[in-house]
Amino acid sequence: MKRILCQWCTDNSLSAWVAGFLAVLISYAGPLVIVFQGANLANLSNDMTSTWIWAISIGSGLSGLILSWKLRIPIIIAWSTPGAALLVGMLPEIPLAEAIGAYIISAVIVTAIGVSGLFDRLIERIPKGIAAAMLAGILLNFGTKVFTSINASPTLVLAMLFTFLVFKRIHPRYAIASVMVIGIMIAVVSGGTGVVGIARDAEHLNLR
Repeated sequence: MKRILCQWCTDNSLSAWVAGFLAVLISYAGPLVIVFQGANLANLSNDMTSTWIWAISIGSGLSGLILSWKLRIPIIIAWSTPGAALLVGMLPEIPLAEAIGAYIISAVIVTAIGVSGLFDRLIERIPKGIAAAMLAGILLNFGTKVFTSINASPTLVLAMLFTFLVFKRIHPRYAIASVMVIGIMIAVVSGGTGVVGIARDAEHLNLR
């Protein structure tokens, strides 16, 4: 235990904190937005959506913490971004129960492949071009919506896009974090965060 704590102290550097924060930011924030879109398309209640978000957040957090501590290597557990994006196209026409069943079956298959040690062999047999095309086909709709959303929020979208291109060139490690900071700042200044409405509702509840 003492050796583990000493190793943690040596790894407790600023770069380690930044790398960990960015890993969580990229693997969590992006797919989370897609999950909200899927929940909206499936007409889920607020309670079901909250339960969904709680389950994937606590599950991935505890799994990553336990595996990283046990195996002594950095492990981030996160749900699949293409898998979450696939829900957006599925849920409007496929019942939620069937989607849950499909995810359970796919999880069992993925776990069986990982335990059996056949993952590398299967990946080698899939042409990289086909795998890339499948991923592009799922995420293409989300990529093109970046440009169509310019009409709704031109300042926000263009500023975030410009920030990403600049930092991707000069400091790639901080590109996503910079986009997030710029987006939050512009949203707060323009009143697009809804903070005023939340404060108004809280004040109304206090008055009652």
